[in-house]
Amino acid sequence: MILQGSFTFWTIIYILIATIFLWLALWLATRIIISKDFGNRKKVLLLLTALLMVLIVPIVTGAIITVIGLPGDLMVMIRGLIDNRGHNYVSGMAPIIAFLIFLIILKFLVGMEWRHTIWVGLIGIFLLYLFYSLVPELDFMGAMSYT
Repeated sequence: MILQGSFTFWTIIYILIATIFLWLALWLATRIIISKDFGNRKKVLLLLTALLMVLIVPIVTGAIITVIGLPGDLMVMIRGLIDNRGHNYVSGMAPIIAFLIFLIILKFLVGMEWRHTIWVGLIGIFLLYLFYSLVPELDFMGAMSYT
């Protein structure tokens, strides 16, 4: 119900393109970092992970900003009583939490070891945020524009 009516044809095309490119990057990173055999066996799971990350990151990041932004806004309001300065830096933690969610999905869905998950996840989240910068339509919840 949240996303009802917000998807256009181009948004779906952008999601598919971003999923394919993220999947290719995750697959290549898995083949290079872990092994070629592991990368070939986990193609479908890496595709599912890429789709989940393209769809979930804006939604989860928006929810995180809403939830953890409230205490930050309260602190800014209290600081505003003193000298009317301050900024909510708490909402800046949202990409970090999104990265941790990406790590958990890679670890438990794909079945990587933690030491490999960190590197594959770092490559994946970097590429995902590059996609959000290149194609702002992927940010269909407005969650990446918190700063």
